[in-house]
Amino acid sequence: MGAIGVKRVAVLVAAILGLGLGARPALATFISSAADPALSGATTFDFDSEPGDIYFGTRTFGGAFTFTADANDLHIDDVWCASFGTTGNCLDTLSSGGQPNDHFRIDFITSVSAFGFVLNALDTDWVMETYDASDNLLGSYTILSQSPGLTGFNRRGYAGASEATPISYVTITSPGADDRALIDDFAWVAIPEPSLAWLLGLGLTGLAWASRRR
Repeated sequence: MGAIGVKRVAVLVAAILGLGLGARPALATFISSAADPALSGATTFDFDSEPGDIYFGTRTFGGAFTFTADANDLHIDDVWCASFGTTGNCLDTLSSGGQPNDHFRIDFITSVSAFGFVLNALDTDWVMETYDASDNLLGSYTILSQSPGLTGFNRRGYAGASEATPISYVTITSPGADDRALIDDFAWVAIPEPSLAWLLGLGLTGLAWASRRR
């Protein structure tokens, strides 16, 4: 195979890899509803399968994402969720010591293009930041307080984001006062890993094509 043929194959393989990694249009936006088109086809985990009233520093859910508290711990609530309009259990950011824990991280086992979750009982602004696998900041979003516009059990909302670059993890913090919140119905759109056999097959097809042209 000549130099031109090798170059053509290299270009073809690069294109194949790009397709295999699930290239997506340039979308970068805050998600405020479970009905957002970016969440089309999403998988949702409702925490109902988790034992109620357990505390943890880090825990993986649905084999797909992991919550890790920066300090103290988080817990699964089986008391207050229904009062705020969700059913079964939910994730509560109140620690075992009774401290509001609004500094935590969410890691995805497989990178995602978008995610979102029900977020209730928010009394102050939070900041949500998305990162890729190389720790590059993709987006920074302010989740506005649900008070005083909403009061009592009516403090309900939704938060998430979609990015053009695969999201590896998310951090959530509160720059102001510590706050407690209830999280439920966590949804995500995973980016499928390309099959090695599929990539090799396409690569061999490209080689055969270049050889015939030569």
